[in-house]
Amino acid sequence: MRALQFHGGHKAQIIDTPRPEAPPGWGVVKVHYCCLCGSDLWLYRGKWHGNRYPIVPGHEWAGVVDSAPKGYESWVGRPVTGDLIVGCQTCGPCRDGLPVMCENLIEIGFTVDGGCASYVAVPMTNLYPLPEGMDLAAASQTEPLAVALHAVDRINLRPAERVAVLGAGGIGQLILQSAKATGATVTLATDLVAERRKIAEESGAAAAVHPSELPELTSYADKVDVVFEASGDPESVVRALDLVRPGGRVCLVGYQVGAEHALETARLPLSYASLVGVMGPGGKYREAVDLLANGAIDTRPILTDIVTLDDYGPAIDRAINRTDGTVRVVFDLRGE
Repeated sequence: MRALQFHGGHKAQIIDTPRPEAPPGWGVVKVHYCCLCGSDLWLYRGKWHGNRYPIVPGHEWAGVVDSAPKGYESWVGRPVTGDLIVGCQTCGPCRDGLPVMCENLIEIGFTVDGGCASYVAVPMTNLYPLPEGMDLAAASQTEPLAVALHAVDRINLRPAERVAVLGAGGIGQLILQSAKATGATVTLATDLVAERRKIAEESGAAAAVHPSELPELTSYADKVDVVFEASGDPESVVRALDLVRPGGRVCLVGYQVGAEHALETARLPLSYASLVGVMGPGGKYREAVDLLANGAIDTRPILTDIVTLDDYGPAIDRAINRTDGTVRVVFDLRGE
């Protein structure tokens, strides 16, 4: 089979490799679509954490079960997506319900080969069946939508609250839609890229501006209840504290490994603000599948670049440089 392989240091190649062998309890999925997200782009650069090289990336995918172990034979032929997090279920974090923090973590697309390939091996218990006829390109967004839903849930977003979303890339756009689905009002979104700001406004943000054009909010009534920081820019945390009301909440979803910025920590107690970090899908896959299947979340505006595996070079460049309105690059692997 063919696969995209990363080596770090901006090095990648298409390889011919044997179809993956499934360990006990795992199945093999024929991948139809696989999306590159921001973490994959850092992996490509060589600036990620906890991964190995060389590695086949890809943790946002959808496809059809090609083979399954005993007891799961009925799954063969089913359309599915899957969770990238494979916890050991025995360490402290796993016992506490935090498999993403597992001390023996297996992470599909980071520590074992992922979905940017003809086939991917996945534990059967990590697979989520999709409704027959569901658009599998849209279904490839199940994992990032689960991350967005996890953030909304962890920050305890309530109906009618006012929200700002800093960073309108793929995750930011899905947070925006998820926040609106809870009944919150997205008063503001930011992004460096004009096309992404346009999508944010079309998806329901009252205003979308360049980060350098953020309004100065001085009154309690103007500030927002919740800020989601989805850009990964550490300086944006300071902007978030400028926007949130006294007693409000700031949720950090995006991050860059090793990036730093000075923060006057006194601002947190003096504003009575809460700062919360979120990572991973947090068990929100089933909810994400349902929202995508019933059309409550629309992925069409963000799936800007659907390309073949052979186009990986220019596609990665567009994704990194955010040119030509690129939000998300999705590989169409049906013919592989």
